[in-house]
Amino acid sequence: MKKVIGNGVLILILVAIGYMIYLTECKRTEDCPPEGYILVSQVDWDSVMAVANEPPDTFVNVVVVPGDLVYLPSKPIPIPVEIGKDTNMYSDSIVNDSINVWVDVMVEGLLLSWDWKYNPITKKVETIIEKKVPVPVPVEVPVYKRELFLSGVVGGNMNAFSFGADLDLVNKKRNIYGLQYRRVGSDNFVYFKIGTKIKLF
Repeated sequence: MKKVIGNGVLILILVAIGYMIYLTECKRTEDCPPEGYILVSQVDWDSVMAVANEPPDTFVNVVVVPGDLVYLPSKPIPIPVEIGKDTNMYSDSIVNDSINVWVDVMVEGLLLSWDWKYNPITKKVETIIEKKVPVPVPVEVPVYKRELFLSGVVGGNMNAFSFGADLDLVNKKRNIYGLQYRRVGSDNFVYFKIGTKIKLF
């Protein structure tokens, strides 16, 4: 009876130790990140800032706008320059703020009509500057919390029956602290275990 009581006291002590470890690992802290904020890795943030710091793209768009038809006042036919028999050369020009044009006309005989008209052409140049806007791509990243697991075991063989309980603490780094109790026959066994995650890839 004393042995059973002693084993029970030992179990309680080990449970108390395990509970102290749990309290140490699971101290209440403020939520991280706070509500209304998101958490991103440094690599993702650097990528976003790299795009944001790139020079903007510049596009030039030229729109040709034809003006209204302009009729010039009637001009007298210029004095021809005689080149040969029945061959005359007429020369004239229009020079103002919107046009600079000249013409030479060679005819056989006489020029009977001389009219000028034109459409002024305006080029409207539009410069479009587009600033590159980084678009973060949301990626769900698991955030581990401290967890406490309690489990029971039962089993045995033809000669003995065994039962027990496990108390496991898994911290944020996925390390495991465990306390195990086993009862095999009339004997009690208490184990303490510690483990860590092995990254295969």
